[in-house]
Amino acid sequence: MHHPPKKAILIGLDCPLPELIRAYGADGTMPRVGQLIVRGVFAENCLCPFPTITPPNWTTLVTGATLGTHGITCFHVHRPGDPLNVIHQAFDTADSRAEYLWDAAERVGKKSILFNYPTSWPPTFREGWQIGGAGLCPNERRQGGAWATLLSLCDSQLFSTEELPQAHLIELRPGSDREGAGPSWIHKPPARKYREASLPLRFRKAERAVSPVTWELLVLDSAGEGFDRVLVAEEKDGARPLATLRVGEWSETLVRTFSTADGERRAAFRFKLLELSPDGQRLRLFLTPLGDLDPLCYPEGLTRSLELRAGLPLPAGPEEPYTLGWIDGDTYVEMWNLAHDWYADVVTQLFAQTDWTLLFMHAHCPDWVYHCLMNKVDPVSQPDPAVRAAAEQIERGCHAGIDRMIGQIVDAAGEDTLVLIVSDHGGVPTTSHAFNLPRLLREAGLTVFETDPETGQERIDWSRTKAVAQRSVYVYVNLKGRDPHGIVEPGEEYERVRDEIIHLLYSCIDPATGRHPVTLALRREDARILGLYGDTVGDVVYAIGPEYGHEHGQQLPTATLGHGQMKSLFIMAGPGVKEGYRLERTMNLTDVVPTICHLLELPVPAQCEGAIVYQALTRPNAPLEEKQRLEENYRRLQAVLEQQEALSHSYNVL
Repeated sequence: MHHPPKKAILIGLDCPLPELIRAYGADGTMPRVGQLIVRGVFAENCLCPFPTITPPNWTTLVTGATLGTHGITCFHVHRPGDPLNVIHQAFDTADSRAEYLWDAAERVGKKSILFNYPTSWPPTFREGWQIGGAGLCPNERRQGGAWATLLSLCDSQLFSTEELPQAHLIELRPGSDREGAGPSWIHKPPARKYREASLPLRFRKAERAVSPVTWELLVLDSAGEGFDRVLVAEEKDGARPLATLRVGEWSETLVRTFSTADGERRAAFRFKLLELSPDGQRLRLFLTPLGDLDPLCYPEGLTRSLELRAGLPLPAGPEEPYTLGWIDGDTYVEMWNLAHDWYADVVTQLFAQTDWTLLFMHAHCPDWVYHCLMNKVDPVSQPDPAVRAAAEQIERGCHAGIDRMIGQIVDAAGEDTLVLIVSDHGGVPTTSHAFNLPRLLREAGLTVFETDPETGQERIDWSRTKAVAQRSVYVYVNLKGRDPHGIVEPGEEYERVRDEIIHLLYSCIDPATGRHPVTLALRREDARILGLYGDTVGDVVYAIGPEYGHEHGQQLPTATLGHGQMKSLFIMAGPGVKEGYRLERTMNLTDVVPTICHLLELPVPAQCEGAIVYQALTRPNAPLEEKQRLEENYRRLQAVLEQQEALSHSYNVL
């Protein structure tokens, strides 16, 4: 008898390195993932779609459709009919042309949970539960324009006596028990000396306007041996502190209500005192992002039934504070741990409160870690072993927190659950080698600029421009009749321009290395072999070598450089899955959906193009075997009936 799994959880990690994940699973850094690999399947050659970038590949993972089919063909989308320089971030389900697995499952009465799954907002189901989906964190929205990243409520803040980029510069004043110094602190803790400062909050990147807030800081020299702790309060009242901290200490999780243009919003946050010199001259006080406790969710008000038991709903990762020099590596890891603890706690609470069959969730941490640290952790770009060691410590610490999150979710899901740990792409280190396609097109006279008489800035002269580079891997011909400013005639001229573009791409040589940066250049119709076609794809599609470009996006799915690789992670374990199996065959992210559907006996989404990964299954022919068993039982019953007819002589009974 075939016993399929009753549920499935798909935990998506953005931009992990599959071989590093396997190594961390083996050496104890990620023990729970290591257990899944031992009792399941690890794919050595799981290829993601091209371009190797976030929104399209997460969409492929839950539709089983190629990029040309679902229409989300890069981090941004270009909607047909828009000017060629108009693009939108690809985090809106309205841009997807393919059915999602959760919608197919709903057709047979199965309910899904979506947590922080990119490009899943607004919701497309009626009966499921969803938190986030309009960005890369639950409190982030990337649906407003080409580059806008809006947070609910706001990003991190640093209050510092030292000038640091984007930090609040504060001056520690002597205690206010003096004439003309303004209101004095009341109920001050006993101390030999005091310093104080006001802490006006800045609501950077806020999705909605927030009313001004100023808190108060009191710095204390407790025993006359130097300043050793701080007190933060909403008002100058030492009896009601938000936090009392020594250097290196985090506050407890705090929850306050803020007035915004959309009404009152509850937010959770923490402080950490990073530095305080004994003489009171240097201080750095860090405030995490203010994380909205009621982020985008469906049904509306869903999160109000959840308790804040662990972690923080951080609306942004700690990469910017780390890069700006606000925080150190330990604080960086601690912030990600707070986020992942909250992820696990929210998901497990939803498990307990709802009747669910499928979970789809996403954690963006590895991607942001590698955008921040890949050039420090990989020897290709970082020769200094001390720098690499410090970056590796951060890398390992973040992955350990991810593993703890995965373990908590897997335990809560139950033993009858199919578990998949997957990714949208990998990453490679960047080098000093450059490839600048817009400059090449400009030098070739294909993109022409003019000076704006009003602003004095350069802008594209569409009356003379034949082609433009757009998004990560596309070149568009400025085609008459299709594009608002089109000048290139369809037919023969269009083909000549495309030939010129492809020749330009292939003939480009990096003067520093003597190598050709472009590894592939195709007409749109030929790019169907990559799953790219249709009106959301450029007229020419190109790829560059792993030594060029950024950590991911423009490189092919098979690209490798240093420790980096672009392949996707695929780990699967649970009922019906082989144990300890290393899948060597090539598989694609389009194969994930049909494999889930096969094991859970769910309908396949309408536009799914993938194939079942039969080699990963204990009984790849289970439906056929079940059919044969039923047929054999039918034959046995038929034989008994015929025998009974013969014994009773009831040959012609109607």
